This record gives sequence, structure tokens and C-alpha cells, in this order.
Amino acid sequence: MNRRALHLYYASMIVYMLASIFFILYGLVIRPVSLLYHEDVRQMVSPVFGNFYMFMLSLVIISVTLTVISLALFLASVAVARKTQSRLSAGTLIFPVLLYLFAFTLLGVSGI
Repeated sequence: MNRRALHLYYASMIVYMLASIFFILYGLVIRPVSLLYHEDVRQMVSPVFGNFYMFMLSLVIISVTLTVISLALFLASVAVARKTQSRLSAGTLIFPVLLYLFAFTLLGVSGI
């Protein structure tokens, strides 16, 4: 694989790892716990986070932004590799696609 394409690919996976912290925190921890309360999330105030709804909204925005940046870097790496006629293995192409599907599905199912 071309060196530039490889650097873009690794950068996309590093950004994805950072994004995964936020969307797993939101989709698997904070959102399910907030559903256990019998009051509107918009009216909840946390001593640590302040307005709970704004905290959850910021987690979603950060998650989506970082995931889209990671996806753009991945697509750029594929484009550079194809432009330089480098061969990409099936695992190199399919594994990130599965990761992005998981991320966007988790964010879509959790909702805000």
C-alpha cells in the first residue's frame, strides 16, 4: 500500500478509537441509564454535568463529528490507494466499514 494511503488509514482508525469512547459512553452507558429515570431528561440537572440534556447532546455531536472525520479519512485513504494503483486486502476494506456501520447504528438506535 502507498505510504500516504497507509498514513491516512491509520489516522482514520485513531480518530475512530477516540470517537468510540464517546459513542459507547453515550449509547451503552449514559442513554440507557437516563431512560431509567421517570422524568424528562431535558429537566434533569446533574451536580457533575449540569444540564443533563446538554451533556448528552454534546456527546452525540462529538461522536458524530469524530466518526464522520474518521470516515472521510478512510475514504481518502482508499482513494489515494486506488489512484496509485495499490492493492488493498479485503480485511483492510471490510473491517472499517463494519466499524462504521456499528457506530452509526448504535448512535441511530440510541437517539437523543
